Amino acid sequence: MAEIAGLTLITPSSVAGSGVSLSGAKVVFTAATSVSVNGVFSATYDNYLIVCQQAASADANLLFRLRLSGTDASGSNYVFQGLNAISTTVSAARNTYDHTIIGTQGSTLRNGQHFYLYGPALAQPTAMRSVIASSYQSATITDGASTHSLSTAYDGFTVYMASGNSTGSLTVYGLSQ
Repeated sequence: MAEIAGLTLITPSSVAGSGVSLSGAKVVFTAATSVSVNGVFSATYDNYLIVCQQAASADANLLFRLRLSGTDASGSNYVFQGLNAISTTVSAARNTYDHTIIGTQGSTLRNGQHFYLYGPALAQPTAMRSVIASSYQSATITDGASTHSLSTAYDGFTVYMASGNSTGSLTVYGLSQ
């Protein structure tokens, strides 16, 4: 099924990483420490959605970097603003990194993320928003906003674990104009 309610499934041109494979348009990974996805952002769409579900080997953040021609954008140009709800505690954090955060992992239990990217293939700063349902500390919700300040057009991304590895899958959708 190629299009559902304004979402068009995008098939990556290639994927990279140990334990990473492509099954149609779905990126599948097993015990992977990083998952690189190439050739998904283009002039066809301005905005994208990444849907990811996975289980981690350790409690650690799932991190994200934009990518161009097989090279990650790894400079300290990402700002992350997060709002966390864990049990009855709500907290916030704002940090500048060489990545952004798209997940807070609880080991062995399934976690899910919706990660929206606004203009990653345009030569302008990229805005991002993540909604995370995690098994970390029983059940958590993280709502995050991120920016990448460089005016560069990107064609892919890398998702990687802060520690340990992850098993799951992800798909990328272009959002209809």
